[in-house]
Amino acid sequence: MKGWTALRLAAVGAAAALAVGACGGGGGSQDGTTSGSWSVPDKDPTATLNVVGILDPKADGMADVVAAFEKEHPAIKVNYQHVPFDNLNSVLDSRITSKTGNPDVFWVDQPRVPALATRGYLEDLTKQFKGLTSDLQEGTVKNSSFDGKLWSLPIANSTQILFYNKDLLDKAGVKPPSTENAQRITWQQLKADAQTAQKKGGAQNGLLFGQPNRYYQLEPLPVSAGGGIGASGADNLTPAVNNDGWVKAMTYYGSLFSGKITPRGIAPEQIDSTFLAGRTAYLVEGNWMVGKLADSKLNWGAALNPVWEGGKPATPNGSWSVGMNPFSKQKEAAAIFMKWLAIDGESGYAKYRAYAELPANNAGLKSYLSSKAFTSSEGGKQAAKVVEYETQNTSVGRVPTVGYIEFEDIIGRAFSDIANGADPKTALDSAQSQLTKAWQQYK
Repeated sequence: MKGWTALRLAAVGAAAALAVGACGGGGGSQDGTTSGSWSVPDKDPTATLNVVGILDPKADGMADVVAAFEKEHPAIKVNYQHVPFDNLNSVLDSRITSKTGNPDVFWVDQPRVPALATRGYLEDLTKQFKGLTSDLQEGTVKNSSFDGKLWSLPIANSTQILFYNKDLLDKAGVKPPSTENAQRITWQQLKADAQTAQKKGGAQNGLLFGQPNRYYQLEPLPVSAGGGIGASGADNLTPAVNNDGWVKAMTYYGSLFSGKITPRGIAPEQIDSTFLAGRTAYLVEGNWMVGKLADSKLNWGAALNPVWEGGKPATPNGSWSVGMNPFSKQKEAAAIFMKWLAIDGESGYAKYRAYAELPANNAGLKSYLSSKAFTSSEGGKQAAKVVEYETQNTSVGRVPTVGYIEFEDIIGRAFSDIANGADPKTALDSAQSQLTKAWQQYK
């Protein structure tokens, strides 16, 4: 634990420097108190909050969420800014270190909590929210915590589902994948079936990933192939991305693109609409796709996530939390908004967002899986069965390490290179070397 001790000392020094800057530059809560002395008030203060999130206001339903909050809390206005996921790190780096307090609240990918907390980018919420998280799923609270403290409030969890176009598979004479674990389709069989759907069924795309070249989406491939989550050793600071399992998995991934089963160049934001348009045979995507499919005319089905031939099933978990900027001048109003999003009732985030992820709120999750989207069609019922099974039996968290931000950036570039034709072993060896160097600062 020597590495963590040094890191904490460095973080304390950084936090002290940030605190001095906050005092000199107008940091602290709205009423002028310093960091940590604020509370979650019973009465709403008058405030305007700046919020940064990765969801599009219209396409992803965040405009509805914001409108519902402002209706229930008219004294607090929310200025919501959409930032694409790939730009979130750089935006937070720039704006939080400027110490202006903008944004007040921001979306936090749960594996990034240790890194963001250590960098001094998150306000400690432990004191103010102690005793208020019992209605949230324990795993999501754990994913939002670090070093015994709560640094963000979980609003969602997740899993992955294999969606398929029934008409394209029927036309190609391909058997649909199963919702039964004993008949779970393999990645190898999925590739063959996707090719058949293209050649005989007229599918433009054989297989799409909802988040191509991203670790969250692709983690199940190397894990199921026996390669592990990508790091090992003390504090998960020894990279492990070039072993046999990883090389096999990424060789398979690259072959999907070189074989034109999976197209290059489609942005993640366009993936869902491409499947909804009926041009794609299979889509590996999150549970949030169910609501979109329920509103469509597509003849679709849902199945368990694929497994590596001879391996064990694995699906990614974790999702989004919301964090507070330590330099926010509106901490009490920010706390009210965060509590409303995550904790109040079924959670405002889950209740008012049409295509939400799995709610972290227990009441919200129960309501979510009993909603019309999951009960009114065969595909919806299949999806509910898959969600329940995968979250209880095959869920694997992303690598928990203070070096996660570097990990995600470096491995994401390697995935992109492989998708564009780079040799998988060479790309992964390079990523291994880069991670080893990047993580030296934490040891």
